[in-house]
Amino acid sequence: MKNLIKLALLAVLGVFVLYPSIRTLLVSLQTDQGFSLANYEYIFSTGGSLVAIKNTLIMGVLTVLICGFIGTFLAFFVHYFDFPFRKLLDRVLLLPLVVPGLIIVFAFVQLYGESGMITKTIENMLGLDGPLYTFMGLPGILMVHAYTQYIYFYMNVSVAVKELDRSVVEAAINLGASPLRVFGTVIVPYIAPALISSGILTFMTGIGSFSAPNIIGGGFKVLTTQILLAKANLYMDLAAAQVVVLSVFAMSYMGIGRYYERKVSFQTGTREHLIQPMRIRNKMARGFMSLIAIGIVLMIFLPIITIVFLSFVKPGTWMIEIFPKEFGLDNYIRIFTRSRSLAPFMNSLKMALIAALAAVAMAIPAAYTVTKTKTRLKPLLEFLLMLPFALPASAIAINMINGFSSLLLGKWIMLPLAYFVSMLPMAVRSVTISYERLKDQYSEASTNLGAGGMTTFTRVVLPLVSPGVWAGFLLVFIRSLGEYTISAFLYTASNRPISIAMVNSMFEFEIGLAMAYGALVLLLTAMGSSMLRRLQGNIE
Repeated sequence: MKNLIKLALLAVLGVFVLYPSIRTLLVSLQTDQGFSLANYEYIFSTGGSLVAIKNTLIMGVLTVLICGFIGTFLAFFVHYFDFPFRKLLDRVLLLPLVVPGLIIVFAFVQLYGESGMITKTIENMLGLDGPLYTFMGLPGILMVHAYTQYIYFYMNVSVAVKELDRSVVEAAINLGASPLRVFGTVIVPYIAPALISSGILTFMTGIGSFSAPNIIGGGFKVLTTQILLAKANLYMDLAAAQVVVLSVFAMSYMGIGRYYERKVSFQTGTREHLIQPMRIRNKMARGFMSLIAIGIVLMIFLPIITIVFLSFVKPGTWMIEIFPKEFGLDNYIRIFTRSRSLAPFMNSLKMALIAALAAVAMAIPAAYTVTKTKTRLKPLLEFLLMLPFALPASAIAINMINGFSSLLLGKWIMLPLAYFVSMLPMAVRSVTISYERLKDQYSEASTNLGAGGMTTFTRVVLPLVSPGVWAGFLLVFIRSLGEYTISAFLYTASNRPISIAMVNSMFEFEIGLAMAYGALVLLLTAMGSSMLRRLQGNIE
């Protein structure tokens, strides 16, 4: 039975993960003259393509540097010092992890764009003839990335800071080392693995970014937007080659990062004196840090408040004023009373549900096989399970087109299937954590009492790992609900999701309707996140 499950897992992963990737590679080598490297020669010899590659790498590197600074600073600020509102700030800083990036982009446009509320307010206050800053292009993209991606550094470095050995830090200080020297010679080497792993994830997310470059990039070309352009013009061989190049960049950086991550990893033995947050006794300093904390909380919440606020703007009333003046429920009434407006919301709910169910159905046996069984197929299984994690969302979309265009292209099921492939590593990771913490004695006791393998699994193992299963389900559901990149490549008239409806509404100047869609996604995300935190608390 176990061998049959392993073969079934490999078959599903081979069909939906490996085969589409191989097909994309083969398509990238196809031309009218047969197999050729012509597409790659075009990419690396054409000025526009070279600019897109250069911009992609610059965007990735700058995203890592900016998010690394912000995330590391916040991790030390929250966990190294003790001050009022510290625990509240810790929770709020995790919020961007579950808010769809597309919603943040639109909120930033309404706040900081050329006609944004904050931009125009500053312009009027200072008596300027034009905007004080430029939000479009690379600056705007990096601003969005800073908000949405610092979280990777913050989470990993926070864990490292909490596990610092206080006695080592105190010993360095007692030996006369300055605070700067202690940070550089004691703390930085310890948190280096966290910095590198965070840098890997941030770089891969940065170069695979699509929402911000597509909406506010302007003339700043990157590979993800060029892939969509090639696909839209039916140059699928060129799009496939661009996907391969982008994937090679992502996986190469991940490989190099993993190498250095292992190189700098070290064991410090049992840490009996974990560092405690340093209490700030100076009242002025505590007050200043509290003000910083409150300011950060407001900055995190401002885009979200903006989405909700603008969702109540009456259609056709906000034209030239800086701030809207007429509000009502018109946009929500339209969504829930007109079938055409309701369809994207229902489509996203159904597709997110299908993707989440499929992901956990796959993750339960896959995580069990990886953590609780011994098999020669384990390395191959782990590779296939994690491959979607290493691929940008645009690459997965093109892979699905190349793999299943003859069967599923234009079909309703194509989009939730792509969500499933993209989000599968999240579900597997969540369920794996539960399996790793599951003691083997429980299943052994059940077996010794005469229960069969399936009975033991369904009545003993599955209930014990259910928090991880539900957490994986909710995580995939939340991330699929507002997904935009894959949707932009694969949606059709029959499965148009809420993210595409938001974009269309913005381009049609129906800002209130677009924000109402966003507010509904935020509501469902908030509900799911609340349940997710409770489940993760049970796992821990």
